[in-house]
Amino acid sequence: MRRVIVDTDTGVDDALALMLLAADPEVEILAVVSVFGNTTGERAADNARYVLDTCGRTDVPVYRGADEPLVQELRMNPGIHGEDGFGNTGLRPAESVDPEPVGVSVVLDLVDRYDGEIDYLALGPQTNLAAAVEARPDLLQRLRSTTIVGTLGPALYHDTAPWEDRRFRVSRDPNVSFDIDAARIVAAHEGDVTWCGPYVTRQALVPEDFFLDIASSTGFAPAQLITAISRDYAGFYSRSYPQPEGRRVMGINDSMAVASLLYPELVTGAVMRPLETFRDPETGDRYLAGVHPVKDETRPIHRVVFDMDFDGVLDRIGEVLRRPLPWR
Repeated sequence: MRRVIVDTDTGVDDALALMLLAADPEVEILAVVSVFGNTTGERAADNARYVLDTCGRTDVPVYRGADEPLVQELRMNPGIHGEDGFGNTGLRPAESVDPEPVGVSVVLDLVDRYDGEIDYLALGPQTNLAAAVEARPDLLQRLRSTTIVGTLGPALYHDTAPWEDRRFRVSRDPNVSFDIDAARIVAAHEGDVTWCGPYVTRQALVPEDFFLDIASSTGFAPAQLITAISRDYAGFYSRSYPQPEGRRVMGINDSMAVASLLYPELVTGAVMRPLETFRDPETGDRYLAGVHPVKDETRPIHRVVFDMDFDGVLDRIGEVLRRPLPWR
């Protein structure tokens, strides 16, 4: 049994990732904590509550987390996930998530209670995680594992502009660039940490029909929710990454991180690297990438995923969405 904390800026791909966790009988979701990013921290919490309620998982607690970065100005992604993170559908849970207790306090209490047993999944900016690390500098070592959706992946040897890879021409690495200070705090600490960023996630653009077919053939609520909130999201990806014959596609970014945790055999390429900060001189945005260790390296060494069995991930997603409720 895995005990998991999910830290999410609940947009479309976050919703799908939550479903993978909610359906797994070997996963105990101890808490879901919200963070700004795809939408506001407040709305991200309500979106997570709505997803879990739709999946029949009213037992999973949701808490409000960070509403803004540690230092830099607040930025979000309304053009991709909609102002509400749910494709401007206006879907809301029956009751909004209470602002108390504060998510980071919950995380610290859970780590004390389940020392060495928790897998932490950071699907949005790392603001909550960094705040917890600042409160407990050994926190990453007290977690069983930490999996983060972020970084530009493994940089080439002596590469000085890793953001120029074609995968990043639309949105490069918002989870890191929206709070670079938080990301750097996490990168500077030892622990069993895996970064699964857009370098790998953007390799998997899934046909929108994959989800539409499941929703129409099963009528199951989780699949119908994904199709309802992903219409504009798929439009963004389809415009940004034009496909033959105008086929519509969408990203499943956060599901990659969940798959790397739950199904490690699906990770087909990863390297152990220290992380280095890079700055795009045109935009001023800063990013992290895994770089080659130098002689007498002193920086923490983290795992950076660069390839996965994408068909295998999609098979797991399809199996979950075709499974009738209740999942527990």
